[in-house]
Amino acid sequence: MLIGIVTTNAIVLVDRISQNIEQKRLPLRQAIIEGGKTRLRPILMTAFATIAALLPLALTTSSGTLISKGLAITVIGGLTSSTLLTLVFIPVVYELFFSKRTKKHSKSEETAKVVNN
Repeated sequence: MLIGIVTTNAIVLVDRISQNIEQKRLPLRQAIIEGGKTRLRPILMTAFATIAALLPLALTTSSGTLISKGLAITVIGGLTSSTLLTLVFIPVVYELFFSKRTKKHSKSEETAKVVNN
């Protein structure tokens, strides 16, 4: 469950960034910022809804729910940390990987302009 939520959130964020670059023709950094702004709310809503659903199980004092309580606490902690990583780490890595590609692409366009002139 945890891996599915986090993976979906990361895919949604990366897809929005890619759309901004390809369809809106935004520069890389602006595409990342806009993608983060527009996908922040859905990512946080998904995480908060899951955490809110698991809180009663994590806070229970019944003796028969020891394993379930531990699982709920683990998922809450994992979802909190992975959501923060998704919102910070994914955009940073995206920019690191694709800034080189963008620089190469712009250099090849400049070379083509010089050759054509």
